[in-house]
Amino acid sequence: MKSRRLNVSEDPRTILGKHSRVPTSNSTNALENSEVPVPIDVMMDIFSRLSAKSIARCSCVSKLWFSILRLPYFTELCLTKSSARPKLLFACVRHRELIVFLTPQPQHSYERSSRLAATFHMKIPCGDFCDIISPIHGLVFVRDVQKFKLVSVICNPTTRQTLTLPKPKTKKRLYISSYFGYDPMEKQFKVLLMTERDGISDEHQVLTLLGTKKLSWSMIECCIPHFPRFDGICINGVLYYRASVDIYSNMSMIVCFDVKSETFSFIKVMEPFINAVASGATLINYNGKLGSVLSEGRPYICGRDRRFEMWILKDSDKHEWSKFVYEMPPRWQHISERKVFRFIGVIGTTNEIVLSSSRPPDRCYVLYYSLERKTIIRVVEIQGMGAIKRNGVIMFLDHVEDVRLT
Repeated sequence: MKSRRLNVSEDPRTILGKHSRVPTSNSTNALENSEVPVPIDVMMDIFSRLSAKSIARCSCVSKLWFSILRLPYFTELCLTKSSARPKLLFACVRHRELIVFLTPQPQHSYERSSRLAATFHMKIPCGDFCDIISPIHGLVFVRDVQKFKLVSVICNPTTRQTLTLPKPKTKKRLYISSYFGYDPMEKQFKVLLMTERDGISDEHQVLTLLGTKKLSWSMIECCIPHFPRFDGICINGVLYYRASVDIYSNMSMIVCFDVKSETFSFIKVMEPFINAVASGATLINYNGKLGSVLSEGRPYICGRDRRFEMWILKDSDKHEWSKFVYEMPPRWQHISERKVFRFIGVIGTTNEIVLSSSRPPDRCYVLYYSLERKTIIRVVEIQGMGAIKRNGVIMFLDHVEDVRLT
């Protein structure tokens, strides 16, 4: 039987059937010279069940498969399925290499596994001052200082691909801060960068990662003088990070950067929460709301501590926060012996605070505290990462697989 050529002006539904759920896209114009024994939406569902390595191999089989696997609809399908089974991401620096491990993330309170095996996924060269930012939709933003110069890299642990970002438009050899955000409406990743001058942020620049042919920085305006101090978190298209009025001030605020409109606003921080912000309390995503967790004014908790606090942003316009205090159970003394647990985040499906201890000479442990039951429900030892070095291991929640091929 002769195959039918797909004309560039022809809707693929005329061949696949009018009830096909395949979205209209310019990339479907490449589906030519092919017989289609199976509807493309069915093929997508089959491909989405494969591993990222198998998907990469399938893209080399034919032009048809290559085009299908590059459709934005297919990428979103895989992200949606991966979101139902997220993973824990661990990163550490050894011998000037950033090493990334992944392990399944427990999703139910009844999963009481005492041990989980971490799987090696990728490593990239780095300098002595490498910093990894919280993953967003499967991509990881890495800030690195090599030979006194800032090097920014986007890496995809699923496909093991990396992208080095162009140098920012500045000749000033000053302190530089950068953050990673995502706009869920336009489905765009952006990097926010700013330099420091006279104790406050000066040049503000944005780089859009996807949807542009050439990566380049663009200058934006910021009418809020501030000095960024700690890492941020992106929630529903808004990037939040802690800052002070200037480098010499203890007056704290939380800066809000709208990723889509590229505009700034801020949230006032009042007493007593101002001390929590100034001390670097962990910012978290609490069911779509900005939150912060700390113990005794610190972003971690140790054996002598008996409780921790969680602050939730109640109203960003009125700058109102709600405070919750949680007591540690009696067995906390035994669990935390000579260990320091850092607050990592909240698992929304189970409403659990996750903490991690990964400082030498200990192994890596992950602790789950139920906010509803107000007790520790499980402690998991992470194996397979080898001996923990001086800088320890950084951990992140809710990592998903992005099978996007470049």
